[in-house]
Amino acid sequence: MRPKMRRRDLLALSAMGLLAGGKNLATSGHAASPTKSAAVAVTNTTPLELETSIPLTIQSPGVPWKGYTYHLVQLGSIKFKLENGDSLKAEIQAGVTTFDKVDYDISGAVFDTAGQLLGTARAQCKVDRTWLGNVLHMQQTVTLDFGLSLDYARAAAFVVSISKRRVLTPDDWQK
Repeated sequence: MRPKMRRRDLLALSAMGLLAGGKNLATSGHAASPTKSAAVAVTNTTPLELETSIPLTIQSPGVPWKGYTYHLVQLGSIKFKLENGDSLKAEIQAGVTTFDKVDYDISGAVFDTAGQLLGTARAQCKVDRTWLGNVLHMQQTVTLDFGLSLDYARAAAFVVSISKRRVLTPDDWQK
């Protein structure tokens, strides 16, 4: 009998599939058989160091408007903390550009040296629609809580991503 998978386990498996860039498709373009599993290497990981500010250059998808492209969220750095040997959290310093009211999901995953997924976390980065004739730029701290696991002591690499959301331009607000 097959044990039931917990929701967090299913989210972790989904994250692994997404992080692999959709490489779980067979060469014919059909979804891989659920009974067969293929090894997937996550190639865009960054080395993880605890208690160290690690620079990031991740930004939300661009919003074109009046000849410019606006990236409403830009992740500047991340700092991981392991508390009590089993509680992993990360603080991300983000730059936010006010343009439209949008809640972006910031997702993270941590891996060991063999590429084994150890855990995932997600938090929201809220962008307000504050418009004074120009966009405003402000700083925001986003906290990812990976939960509890003794495996986090061997975390060696991570990935972070920003969800793609529909964003209205000031021209769209009038419609």
